[in-house]
Amino acid sequence: MRGTPLLLPLVLLALAVAPDAPADSTPATAVTVDVVGKGKIRLLVADGSSRPCDASGNRVLFSGYARAGDTIKVAASTGSVCVDHTYGAMRESQWAGANIWSGSNAGWTGARALSGSVSTNEP
Repeated sequence: MRGTPLLLPLVLLALAVAPDAPADSTPATAVTVDVVGKGKIRLLVADGSSRPCDASGNRVLFSGYARAGDTIKVAASTGSVCVDHTYGAMRESQWAGANIWSGSNAGWTGARALSGSVSTNEP
């Protein structure tokens, strides 16, 4: 019983300096968007499952121009992304309409990944 008075302060000290960690943290979801077709389009990828992609419930991950052959890679924290792009003859203003991509764990590693493609010619 001699060591007991010293043990309590050591345990309290260890608890005070232990790092905080969330009990159930969700790993980031890798998102890959391939651009197919010809030419340049506008592309919007947002973390979340609300439409339109720039809704206040989403967090924009990519907003800019992409060319055919480009592969855009981002990471989403929610497991779902909203994807929208322009296409056709009016590539500055003709939007295809938002699509929600979501998925589940893949493979034995538990790594989550979403991938898909958008076309410069079609919605």
